[in-house]
Amino acid sequence: MKSCILPPLFFLCFLHSAYAEGVKLLARPCEKDSILLRWAPADKNIWRFGNRYGYVVERYTILRQGKLTEDKEYRLLTPAPQKPAPPEEWQRYEGDRYASIAAECIFGESELPPALSPVAIGKRYQEELNRFSFALYSADQSALAARLSGLYLADKTALPDEKYLYAVHIPIPDTIARLDTAFAFTGLSEYQPLPKPLDLTARWENKKVQLSWNILYLSHIYNSYIVEKASDGKNYSPISENATVQATNAEANPEHAYRSDSLPDNHTVWYYRIRGVNAFGEIGPPSDSVVGRGRIPISAIPVVTGKEVIENRAIRLSWSYPDEMNEHISGFRIYRSDKPTGAKAKVYESQQPSERTFTDRSPALTNYYLLSVFGEEAEKFTPGPTYAELADSTPPIAPVDLAGEVDSTGVVRLTWKRNPEKDVEGYRIYRSNRPDFEFLLAAPATVKDTVFADSVQLNTLSKEVYYRIRAVDLRQNQSELSSVLELKRPDIIPPVAPVIEKVEEQKSALLITWLNSSSADVAQHHVYRKEAGDTLFLLAATLGKPAGRQSVYRDDKVQPGATYTYQVKAEDDSGLLSAPSAPVQKKAPGEISEAIVLRKREVSGQIQLTWTIRSPKKVEKVLIYKAAGNAPLRLYGNTTESSFTDEPSLEQMLRYRIKALYEDGQSSELSNEVVMKIN
Repeated sequence: MKSCILPPLFFLCFLHSAYAEGVKLLARPCEKDSILLRWAPADKNIWRFGNRYGYVVERYTILRQGKLTEDKEYRLLTPAPQKPAPPEEWQRYEGDRYASIAAECIFGESELPPALSPVAIGKRYQEELNRFSFALYSADQSALAARLSGLYLADKTALPDEKYLYAVHIPIPDTIARLDTAFAFTGLSEYQPLPKPLDLTARWENKKVQLSWNILYLSHIYNSYIVEKASDGKNYSPISENATVQATNAEANPEHAYRSDSLPDNHTVWYYRIRGVNAFGEIGPPSDSVVGRGRIPISAIPVVTGKEVIENRAIRLSWSYPDEMNEHISGFRIYRSDKPTGAKAKVYESQQPSERTFTDRSPALTNYYLLSVFGEEAEKFTPGPTYAELADSTPPIAPVDLAGEVDSTGVVRLTWKRNPEKDVEGYRIYRSNRPDFEFLLAAPATVKDTVFADSVQLNTLSKEVYYRIRAVDLRQNQSELSSVLELKRPDIIPPVAPVIEKVEEQKSALLITWLNSSSADVAQHHVYRKEAGDTLFLLAATLGKPAGRQSVYRDDKVQPGATYTYQVKAEDDSGLLSAPSAPVQKKAPGEISEAIVLRKREVSGQIQLTWTIRSPKKVEKVLIYKAAGNAPLRLYGNTTESSFTDEPSLEQMLRYRIKALYEDGQSSELSNEVVMKIN
């Protein structure tokens, strides 16, 4: 069956304006060298017109050997309009129920009185509508009824290499009504075998089966279905004289059809299949079969009657269930969890309806079982779980991989590896200030996770803190303690300051002797010095971890006659520095020789110059010399202070030197040169 698809110009030649829909046309190429045509009037009034004036069937040859024909060869397939057959011809087929129904609808006399009131008018209208509906239904179910009704024609003159446009209309005078013409375009080459119906399913109930199948997918092919059954899967017969038609309204487009059938008992196995019927009365191939038997609905629930622990390694459950239900159920299922509430995992599914025991050979220590009975479409559970447990006297293994750290605020964070035992309830945390002292609980409650936060005092003489943990199972069996974890407390207490005992002169050097810091965690001592006239102490030396009570340092980088001040600081293994020792001043041996040392420092875009001048003469002022780049030095300024600040305005390289001007009017040599690159 194909819809009409034509070139636009040719199509316009056959269409004409109409005031009302006339008939609808279907065409199906037949495997036996003919094309079947079926049409139907659009409503009961058009049906009356068709019965009176008949139907004209025309054919136009559109394609021959795949090419458009030039003359569009015309052929009238109904020399006279095709009307319903006369009553005497119908009588020959009194044994065909659909032909009898159609004949009664067309020729039967109304038993209603003349329409004299609104009620009578309504009844007559409904009778006419029923006649029209049953007449078309009969034609859909029987090709014989369709042919006798004037709604069917087989074109046996069609050729394999041609395609045709078929047209059907009612030759009603225009003075009465103007009706559309129906068209269909097809050819013998478009023949396709009928498909088998899809998705047949069955729901088996008590002496009853509910069938459903997809009708939406093949709705353009089949208008009704025949339901067949067999007890041996071979000899099928229809369950009813009438084909199944899914009742619906004009707006609905149902996806499935439904049909129920009663069963004589729940023991016999039955096979069901369906076959589609199209508008030409053809019956398609059967669907796949469904097989089953009646089932009594599951209403009873199983009752657990016993539980037994076997050698503390397995648990056997037993239950009762009515034996007469065995043939109507699929079996039993067992669900288990280690908690009374929450989701439970299925651990067993029985495929033997007569089974009444189950042995769990891999139970947990605590087990909550839920038992159910199930069938194809239902499952019913026991009202509550059944509890069973194994005896447990074996403690967990000691936890491993304990690690942690202490931050600068004294917060301790511990982590460890989760124990492999499934019944571990949690962990207990122990703490001590000494590894050989007793470990006490750091928290009263059992820790469920594998992380723990603690806090410790930092202002204490104990520099380390020690932890151990143990696992506890659901039976309160405790593991051995883990290995000891040592954590170092952050050091916030600086060491005690050292004390300088003396500074002695030696040949070209000064020897500093001091009492070491008394703190136990001292890692090294730092010696600082400054010359007379300097404001800052500079690091002179660092000595490693002291070995005794005293330490000494020989400073051989002194200038003869210069005066130096010394301080000593202790540093612990956390990098904390002690307060400086009391300063001690000492003059280096020898006479002061002239020496001028210039130093530089850049601070926030400024250049700060400082210097040290050693001379037996008194300095009256200091002269500052400056040059940009490679230019010669020029006098830039002078000062009586011990430093000088310059503020350059350009990005450039600057060079500086100084000279001391003495009270006797003489001056020193130029100092060393310092260079600053200003960016």
